Amino acid sequence: MTIPVSKTRFDNLICVAFLGLFGFVSVFATENVVAEDWLRFRGTNGTGVAPEGTSTPTKFSATQNVKWKEAIPGAGASSPIIVGDKVILTCYTGYGQDRDEIGEMDQLKRHVICYSKSDGSKLWQKDYDPHLPEDAFRGMGVPEHGYASSTPVSDGTNVYVFFGKSGVIALDLDGNELWKSNVGTGSGDRKWGSGASPVLAGDTLVVNATDESSSVIGLDKNTGKELWRNEGITNVWGTPLAVGTGDEQSVVISVPKEVWAMDPATGKLDWYSTNGVADSSVSSSPVLDGDKVICMGGRSGTGVALKLGGAKGADVTETHTVWQGKAVARIMTPVVYDGLMFGISRGVVTCGDAATGEEIYKERLPSEAVGQGGGRRGPSSDYSSPVVSGGNIYQVLKNGNVLVIAAKREFELVAVNKLDDDGTEFNSTPAFSDNQMFIRSNKYLYCIGE
Repeated sequence: MTIPVSKTRFDNLICVAFLGLFGFVSVFATENVVAEDWLRFRGTNGTGVAPEGTSTPTKFSATQNVKWKEAIPGAGASSPIIVGDKVILTCYTGYGQDRDEIGEMDQLKRHVICYSKSDGSKLWQKDYDPHLPEDAFRGMGVPEHGYASSTPVSDGTNVYVFFGKSGVIALDLDGNELWKSNVGTGSGDRKWGSGASPVLAGDTLVVNATDESSSVIGLDKNTGKELWRNEGITNVWGTPLAVGTGDEQSVVISVPKEVWAMDPATGKLDWYSTNGVADSSVSSSPVLDGDKVICMGGRSGTGVALKLGGAKGADVTETHTVWQGKAVARIMTPVVYDGLMFGISRGVVTCGDAATGEEIYKERLPSEAVGQGGGRRGPSSDYSSPVVSGGNIYQVLKNGNVLVIAAKREFELVAVNKLDDDGTEFNSTPAFSDNQMFIRSNKYLYCIGE
C-alpha cells in the first residue's frame, strides 16, 4: 500500500484517534530512573551515546575484560536494557535457532529474562507461547534476525515487550505480568518478520506494528488500552523517536518517501515532510541532532535532515528541510556525535557532517575486521547499530568482532576485538551502564568492563 503524501490523505487514514509514536530524558521521568539506566533501544532518547564520562575498555576478548558471561537459553537480535541492577532481554527457542536445523514452527517459544547487572545471575524468566503461524524461517528476512528482534523499553518502574504477532506485554521489574495487548497478527508482503522496538512518550507506548497490521499504534502504558491507530503504513522496521517535552512532544517515524511527526496522545499529525528516504522500505530509525531529526536508510542510500516543529498538520518540506544527501547507514541506525554522523555498512565506515549532510570520509575496513569470524555471515548482513562511549564508536558485527573506531573527523581503527569463540551470530546493539558494555549473541550475554 502506498504511503500518504499529504495532510488530506493522512486524515483519511483509519485513525482511531479518540478511543481514549531507534524521547528526551523527561519522557522517562520517574523516581526509579537513575543516570546509568539504559532504558530502550540505543539508550536515552535513542541517541546511541553513553552518558558523559563513561569509560569502556577499548580492548577485550573472550578472556580479557569480560566481567561475566552468562548463557542465554535462546537466540535473538533484541538489545539488552538496563534498569537499576537488572539487565532485561528477550529471546526465542524451539524453531529457527539454527540455520541448518530449523525445527518445527509449533515448537517456537518466546522468553523475557532478567539478569543481575552485578554478576549475571538469572533473577527471573517469563515464557510465552506465540501466535501462529509466524513468518517462516526462510528467505532473506527472518533468518537474519529471528523471532525476538524488538528491544524492550522501560519507564524505570515497568518493562514493555513487543513480540510482533504475539502482542505487547507489560511486566513489572519482578516479572509479574500487568497486561497484554494485541496489535495485529498479519504479515507484510515481504515476510521479513517483526523488527521495530516500542518507545514511550509520556503515558503512551508507541508501537510500530506496520508489519503486523500496517499500523502505528498508541497504547496506554498503564492499562494496554488502545488510544489510537494510524493505518496504511507498510514496510517500516525503524523504531519511532520521541522529540520535545510536555504538550510540545511529538513522535517521529520515517516511512518510505516521507517523515511524519504525530501527537503521542491522539495520533494526530503534528507535521510531515515529503522529503524522506527514497525507497519502498525503511529499516533505519530516526536520530535526533539538536533541533533537527535525521532519517536515512534503504537500498537507495538516501538521507534527509529536517528542522523540528511546524504548524499543526503542516507540510514542512519546503520550510524545514535542512539537507538531503547520501546516507551513511542502510539497515542499521547511524550515530551522531560531536557534530558528526557515523555508519558502518558492508564493511565500510562513513563519516558525514550532521549539519550539512556532506561526506567527510569513507573508509573500507581491513579484512581481519570484517572476516567471517565465529559467525556465518559477511559484512553486508550486519544488523547491530553503532554506539559511542568515551569518544569511541563501538560496532558489533554479526561474526562476533567488535570494532572500536575513533569518533572524529579522521578515520582511526582503534581496535578489533574478537568474541568469536561464541560460535553464533551477534545481531544486537550494545547497552552501557556504570562503565560497562553489555553485548548479547544468540548464545551468551557478556558484561565487558575493566
